[in-house]
Amino acid sequence: MKNNLCNRFSVYWVVVLLVLAMAPPAFSQTYKPDPGAFSVEIFLLDLQDEDRDRAVPIKVYMPRDAVGPRPIVIVSHGLGGSRDGLSYLGNHWASHGYLCVHMQHPGSDRSVWEGLARRDILSAMKKAAQDPMNAINRAGDTTFVLNEIEKLSKDAESRIHGKVDLAKAGIAGHSFGAWTAMAAGGMTLGGAQATQLGERRIRCMIPLSPPVAKDKRRYDQIYGSLSIPSLFMTGTLDTSVISPSTTAADRQIPYDKMHGVSKKGWPKYQINFDGADHMTFSGETGRSKRLRKADPKTDPIFHSLILQSTTAFLDAYLLKDKDAKAWLNDGGFVKAVGKHGEVSMDVK
Repeated sequence: MKNNLCNRFSVYWVVVLLVLAMAPPAFSQTYKPDPGAFSVEIFLLDLQDEDRDRAVPIKVYMPRDAVGPRPIVIVSHGLGGSRDGLSYLGNHWASHGYLCVHMQHPGSDRSVWEGLARRDILSAMKKAAQDPMNAINRAGDTTFVLNEIEKLSKDAESRIHGKVDLAKAGIAGHSFGAWTAMAAGGMTLGGAQATQLGERRIRCMIPLSPPVAKDKRRYDQIYGSLSIPSLFMTGTLDTSVISPSTTAADRQIPYDKMHGVSKKGWPKYQINFDGADHMTFSGETGRSKRLRKADPKTDPIFHSLILQSTTAFLDAYLLKDKDAKAWLNDGGFVKAVGKHGEVSMDVK
């Protein structure tokens, strides 16, 4: 009798262990929410594109004492911003080992509104947004900055000598900066003479509050050519005074129409935060109270989720980190966002 009980007990635990082994992994509800192991060195460079007779200031966030070449993330500010914007992203990513280069785009930067009376700012911003050269110049800035970074990485006198791995390059941007990111990712521009300004060195992109083209008939053409791993973000209150006709739901169109990644087997993700507005993603929420629709108390929650998900995305698709990809695809990502938004994904 005793032996039978022992045998049954042993069989029971064998079954339990087999069930546990076959069960899906339990994921943490967080992914690198805190600053990483590296302290961050920050410095400014004023680059000059002689071919275009154009200044392109940059701000570099560099992981101090990191060994070997580092993956790089190019960051593009929104309309009226500067290289100082989106600093919460640059600081966090650099602390986790990424070299982050924040571009400033003359013509659609803070020079658009500086020195103007408040009553004149909105019209000046709209004029800058409607100038097609500002969009084209932003795409050119991305290529120029990557070229300059490559030169500096080979220059023994440069602070980033030997510290850049351009085979692992991503891009991120907010609002007009999201347009910059999508242009680098292969978005189709123009009408009858459609063209692409994609940057072949960019391996993944993170568009925050992406703008939406006005010509609804061409959405499949415009966004269907996007074909690199992508993480889109928007919010249920994500409207804009610059483009009042753009609804929060419209911000999801680039993700929905991005068919190129599926054909190539690459993933795409989207977070639609419940209660996030356009300025939530800028990180400069305290300076823009009159533009806010979101409850400021939600900003720390959303910012933490933005940092976690973007870091996991970069780790997965620039560093090929299997744990990061598993967190994104197999439950951790969705659990982390929880009641704060809706996660969509198309992964193979």
